[in-house]
Amino acid sequence: MNKILNIMKMKRITYKLFLITSLILLAFAVLIYLTLYFFLPTFYEQYKTDQLQTGIEEIIDKSKDLSFQNAIPLFDEYAQKNNAIIYLQNNEGAIIYSPFLSFFQGSTQALPRVKFDFDNTKPLRNSNNLSNSFDVAMPIQFQDGNLTLVVSATFQPINEASQVLVRFLPYISIIVVVIGVGSAYLYSRFITRPLIYINRGAQKMANLDFSEKIEVRSNDELGELSNSLNDMSLNLQQTMLDLQKANQQLQSDIEKEREIEKKRREFFSIVAHELKTPLTVMKGHLEGMMYNIGPYKDRDTYLQKNFQTVQDMEQLVREILGISKLEQHTFKLKLEEVNLAELINIITKNLGFFASQKDIQIIKQIGSHLSVFTDRALLEKACKNIIHNGIMYSPHGEKVYIKLTQDSKQQHIQIQVINTGVKIKEEDIQYIFKPFYRIEKSRNRNTGGSGLGLYIVKQIFEALFITYSMNNTEQGVQFLVTIPLSIK
Repeated sequence: MNKILNIMKMKRITYKLFLITSLILLAFAVLIYLTLYFFLPTFYEQYKTDQLQTGIEEIIDKSKDLSFQNAIPLFDEYAQKNNAIIYLQNNEGAIIYSPFLSFFQGSTQALPRVKFDFDNTKPLRNSNNLSNSFDVAMPIQFQDGNLTLVVSATFQPINEASQVLVRFLPYISIIVVVIGVGSAYLYSRFITRPLIYINRGAQKMANLDFSEKIEVRSNDELGELSNSLNDMSLNLQQTMLDLQKANQQLQSDIEKEREIEKKRREFFSIVAHELKTPLTVMKGHLEGMMYNIGPYKDRDTYLQKNFQTVQDMEQLVREILGISKLEQHTFKLKLEEVNLAELINIITKNLGFFASQKDIQIIKQIGSHLSVFTDRALLEKACKNIIHNGIMYSPHGEKVYIKLTQDSKQQHIQIQVINTGVKIKEEDIQYIFKPFYRIEKSRNRNTGGSGLGLYIVKQIFEALFITYSMNNTEQGVQFLVTIPLSIK
């Protein structure tokens, strides 16, 4: 019993269903057997009694309209049909007729005499009848006289059948066990096989394995369950992919934010250093003028120098504010149609003074009808910084080429600014767009700017979706700008 309980506690539904079904079938078999053994004799006796009594009533009813000789076939048929002993007696108790004792007809000496009450219309049971038997005597009326009908039948065969059931019990038990256990096994396998298959698929889904779908094998509730699990698998898989993409995007955004924050801290650290140097110089000049120390007695000269320093700091602050504005997420571009030829002419005209001081010739190769849809102010500032750098970092007497070409197939315009007579080291080119980076390491303001010019160019071009590059050529240094005809 404990072993059965332990098996019942197992997770396998096949074993549970098999044991439960087997027990139910065996219980029904035992119940049916006990019912046959205990109740079949009683039911049979009642059935046989009713059958015998009904036959007697039919014979008595039909004999009223028949003579004795004509009614004899009724007695023969009844005796044969019900396996009963039947005979007729006269008033003196002598047997007049019996299908089984026909050789005694007409003789009364060898037969027992039994006295019956003819006034009683109900069956009379013999006082000395045996158990498990039916004995009745009833008056019967014919057209030619009245007699007594005596019927006797035994119920012994049903008792024998009960004994046979007892003897046949081992064989019945084996058959019932084999059929019951076999049927329970087949039934449990048939019922649980799709459940086990679906459970396997559900476990894979629970382990986030969506490589296989559950095959729909029926149109019943199990089929609907399979479809529901498949739909859940697809939805869960799609949700997982969306979450992975969102997580990757979030991770990327976090990394970018960290990188931006790192660059911002580095930028402001450099800004603090760039502002600290001129402030320290100005402080020294002012202290020297306050105490009339040495050359600082010439206040006009050093006031002029301090004024120039303040102007440089003011320009630096403007550039820093411009960069900060470009880095803001709320910054909006003011898009308009810009004529590039007109823009380049205005820039070169404003920078003509610096070119003339170094005897540098600006050579333009531009068309007159090239236009783009972009932010004019930002593009002008970036192009001005590029051309200004070409002029400032070229030796005396060199040339600055400005070429403007359009590629109609690729829907963009290229601007090339080439300044001759100079080269940039390859190791410097990869850092040249970083803030405050200068090729001239002394950081002397007389030989270079603040180091923010190309960084501002980089920020502007990224905001306008413009690609750019700087490299050395045979002529000098080339700055290549590729501008889309419109910003999408």
